[in-house]
Amino acid sequence: MTETDPRFADGTAFIDGDYCPKAEARISVFDMGFLLSDATYDVAHVWRGTFFRLDDHLDRFAASCAKLRYTLPYDRGQIRDILIECVLRTGREDAMVSMIATRGSTTDGRRDLRKCRNTFLAFALPFVWIVEPERIDAGVHAAISTVRRIPPDSVDPTVKNFNRLDFSQALFEAYDRGAEFAILTDGEGHVTEGLGYNVFALSGGRLLSPDAGVLEGVTRRTILEMAAETNVKAELAEIAVEQFKAADEIFMASTAGGIMPVTRLDGRAVGDGSPGPLTIRLKDMYWAWHDKPAYRTSVYDR
Repeated sequence: MTETDPRFADGTAFIDGDYCPKAEARISVFDMGFLLSDATYDVAHVWRGTFFRLDDHLDRFAASCAKLRYTLPYDRGQIRDILIECVLRTGREDAMVSMIATRGSTTDGRRDLRKCRNTFLAFALPFVWIVEPERIDAGVHAAISTVRRIPPDSVDPTVKNFNRLDFSQALFEAYDRGAEFAILTDGEGHVTEGLGYNVFALSGGRLLSPDAGVLEGVTRRTILEMAAETNVKAELAEIAVEQFKAADEIFMASTAGGIMPVTRLDGRAVGDGSPGPLTIRLKDMYWAWHDKPAYRTSVYDR
């Protein structure tokens, strides 16, 4: 086991083949990941010293890299070891762990993407909650944004990416309306997703999540599996904005916090204004599933 250095406690990064404290992490401003947002990434979490569904995150990351034609300097096994080492160096039992690939930079200053040397970096940080645990029981206030989600035929949302100006604009609109979170539409009257989270709605006895124009979240997949195991009718489908607004229960789903109830939408109460029974049941079940052997990867077993 790696000895813990206090300099790494706030976060450990792996860049250019070496590990460094979070405060010392740097990339070139000439990297196309910065200049063109030509990058992909994935985020897994560690809970009580164990990764949850790490292989699923590695699969998605590899698929994203392939779609973007990246050739990385490390193979899957090496990336896995790097992520684990980043966690070990923080000395923390709970962490958020990111892996990032970028197009890289060219040597001649021209933007010929064929001449870029693709890069890989990773970092582990203390666990991040989109919604703080003490606020989960009350739920959050979200707003349906007038900002259209970037069309999937322009930027593929199944490739986790940093093309997020649509989310930024939507969030400021939500703040102006007294909400904390924004849910974007496809511009044709259907909800899509928010910044870092999928959404679910209980409508007509069915648990629904948008079927297109969204990231295929690992937490979303877990929820669908839990629903199948407990005979909850769940499916991916188009969800009209008005149907979403009329839902009995609404929640957000993310690696950064699991299942997070939405109890107010556009200034109005969702259901009776408190987290619904199905949302609570799935939230508790989600954390219990972290003990499933098939989904666990210990940071200590190498």
